[in-house]
Amino acid sequence: MAEVQHADVVIVGGGSAAHESAVAAKYYGADKVILLEKAPESQSGGNARFSGTGFRWAFDLDDLREITDTSVEDFANVVVKPYSAELFKADLNRVSQGRMDPEIVDVLVDDSNMAIKWAKEMGIEWVLQPGFEKNGKRYLTSAGVEIHPRNLGDGMTNGLSQLKQWDTIAERLGVEKRYDSKVIGFIGDELGIEGVRVNGPDGEYEIRAGAVIVAAGGFQANPEMRAKYLGPNADLMKVRGSRHNTGEVLKMLLALGVMPSGHWQTGHATPIDGTAPIVESGDDVNRYIYPWGVSLDVNGKRFFDEGEAESAYTYAKTGWAVQRQLMSRAFWFGDSRTWEQSPTFPLWHRPDTAIWADSLEELAQIVGLDPKAVRATIDEFNAAIDTSIPFNRDERDGRHTVGLTPDKSNWAQAIEKGPFYVIPVTGGLTFTFGGVTINRDSQVIAVGGKPIPGLFASGDILGIFFHNYPAMTGQTRNLVFGRRAGQNAAALVAKAMA
Repeated sequence: MAEVQHADVVIVGGGSAAHESAVAAKYYGADKVILLEKAPESQSGGNARFSGTGFRWAFDLDDLREITDTSVEDFANVVVKPYSAELFKADLNRVSQGRMDPEIVDVLVDDSNMAIKWAKEMGIEWVLQPGFEKNGKRYLTSAGVEIHPRNLGDGMTNGLSQLKQWDTIAERLGVEKRYDSKVIGFIGDELGIEGVRVNGPDGEYEIRAGAVIVAAGGFQANPEMRAKYLGPNADLMKVRGSRHNTGEVLKMLLALGVMPSGHWQTGHATPIDGTAPIVESGDDVNRYIYPWGVSLDVNGKRFFDEGEAESAYTYAKTGWAVQRQLMSRAFWFGDSRTWEQSPTFPLWHRPDTAIWADSLEELAQIVGLDPKAVRATIDEFNAAIDTSIPFNRDERDGRHTVGLTPDKSNWAQAIEKGPFYVIPVTGGLTFTFGGVTINRDSQVIAVGGKPIPGLFASGDILGIFFHNYPAMTGQTRNLVFGRRAGQNAAALVAKAMA
């Protein structure tokens, strides 16, 4: 018979959402909190290890200055606009085409400011995004994503990164963390969860707990599930995030009777460098320079509107636009002018993998495209630009093309000033959108609409997004619902003991 252990709260997963849930459970009064990470310690940390971990949140300028400990003098040289809750909600509803649960939208947005401040209280160090320098001013132009944790997300290599900060906080509060500990089953059913079954380094055992919080990630690293849900050849898609997000916990929950939610046929997919590894490539392979030039398929034709909006609102779906092309390949073309117009940070805007040549024809030959087709497409593009509208890198300028299919809506500049560059890209999947349904308290909902007693969830395993994704909302989701999951799990345990 398997050994039986006991805990107040068990956390399933080891990424940022799991850590935030564990810290919240301890902070709000749970005594024994155990975090189960199926990966070995050297590979632990979930997707946050491979992310820039920016956070989208509702703030005013005083909030932004205070949360980042920026002096009044330094902040006077920062050019930034406040980001209201109304703007945040409008962005979520617009990119999701109105499909997100209104209650989840309200909680995510209305809690975002408080959750960011709570994380700072716990010990997270927030810093301003770098932005770009102009005339002695520092411009932050990506609305709502002006902060990230110091040294970003990688908890394995940098002692001040987000994951290492959360790990240190969890250790200080007394969270017990177990590696190589795979959850292989739940104890209970949709009428109530009482614990989990674990396959650990010393064999199988059970943990009986007052509450279980599932933060085990999506299914993006599982080729069988990608093929089942994400369409033709999705099993061949490259994965930016953790190799351990393989969806078996999600499968167990669905078999248990949990109500599925979210957009199961899509996910967060970015354009990444064509030479990126198959899995765990991280932010360094992102290629977001496409708004400034033109994007061609293997036949030398344009295939999407590169200037629809800032990359913060299009990057998570542009990976799909590339993945659906022949051979899942595309090519970002530009010239010396578009290169200088693109942002200088992060490096994925001006990658060192760009291939340069003195002519477009030479570049086409290097990457195996028809030089005549490339020349014809770019000449047609150049001739279609409405040059009466001035170019403005810092906002949607309306400088567009006329008569093309598709037209480019903003930032249309002629590709004519050599030398020229090309960046071969493919699609890279970060996390999937299909997952479990929760309510405002992070309780997992069963088919039929009732919460499952004792079961909470946060992170990529949630099914809350549809169609597209405003940049950096995922990390905020983890923090908001991880905090709520931990708080409500601790309250449930306290109530049972009263």
